[in-house]
Amino acid sequence: MGACFSKVFNGCPLRIHAAVTWIHPVTRDQFLVVGAEEGIYTLNLHELHEDTLEKLISHRCTWLYCVNNVLLSLSGKSTHIWAHDLPGLFEQRRLQQQVPLSIPTNRLTQRIIPRRFALSTKIPDTKGCLQCRVVRNPYTGSTFLLAALPASLLLLQWYEPLQKFLLLKNFSSPLPSPVGLLEPLVLEGKELPQVCVGAEGPEGPGCRVLFHVLPLEAGLTPDVLIPPEGLPGSAQQVIQVDRDTVLVCFDRCVRIVDLLGEPTATLAPVLTFDFPIETVVCLQDSVLAFWSHGMQGRSLDTNEVTQEITDETRVFRVLGAHRDIILESTPTDNPGAHSNLYILTGHQSSY
Repeated sequence: MGACFSKVFNGCPLRIHAAVTWIHPVTRDQFLVVGAEEGIYTLNLHELHEDTLEKLISHRCTWLYCVNNVLLSLSGKSTHIWAHDLPGLFEQRRLQQQVPLSIPTNRLTQRIIPRRFALSTKIPDTKGCLQCRVVRNPYTGSTFLLAALPASLLLLQWYEPLQKFLLLKNFSSPLPSPVGLLEPLVLEGKELPQVCVGAEGPEGPGCRVLFHVLPLEAGLTPDVLIPPEGLPGSAQQVIQVDRDTVLVCFDRCVRIVDLLGEPTATLAPVLTFDFPIETVVCLQDSVLAFWSHGMQGRSLDTNEVTQEITDETRVFRVLGAHRDIILESTPTDNPGAHSNLYILTGHQSSY
């Protein structure tokens, strides 16, 4: 069975930037969580007949990620990274809906709760954050949060007993503006990830890809944080899919190389597409390349087309690809219209 779009919401008025899915630990209901200009909203995927998006957080949100039952968001006017206790927020919302009052109970509640018990907290020192990435080291089990700020790069580590990220390193130095690629790469024998801020090379097979990497283990100096002239190159996305395999996405192809940038011997060296790629997602045995009017899957072994969905009447955009692939579509002839939301089903997740 190939992948297909399963519509979960029709006519969404929100201006969405990001989306994730989350399973409630008590009810086991699966929720779609979307981050938008208007705030953070949730949709119960087990009650689609209700067709209701409920507001969870009022602040503007441009990025989301779930770790256990903690929702990370890039939110607010001054753009901080926030950590939200999802079960606690759902319970708070349920209680407020049961006891309607004539005063804004959500505002009152947030003022009297001590900060250490607050359900939504700012992660310190992340004001003005430009980009975030989360990566898990499969060799050690550690999970890291990488945050790019205008004048520094922060590395935080997940601390399980406290269910929160704690600052590990702060590299103070200006980053390239705008920040392009920011992809963590995990190497065997290294506790901390390396950070890829650029990749360049010919789009054809057989040629080496040059990665521009920041070695966090050794520490960073101001000149290391700023890529040399001409870097980053033409690569628009870099994804590490296993211990020594990296996908490097260019305009119309995906190169498959090892961590040194050399073509792999066991997989197709290059996957070619006849449309400009916007986002790629790696599955167990294939790569899905998304473009404005659909997506195409190609085998990692043979470069053969495995599946394809095209609809010229709709413009598609990937909102999230962590665990589940979430898409938004709007009419091609009316991009300002309300959007439809989909979850891609019938696919298998990658490593």
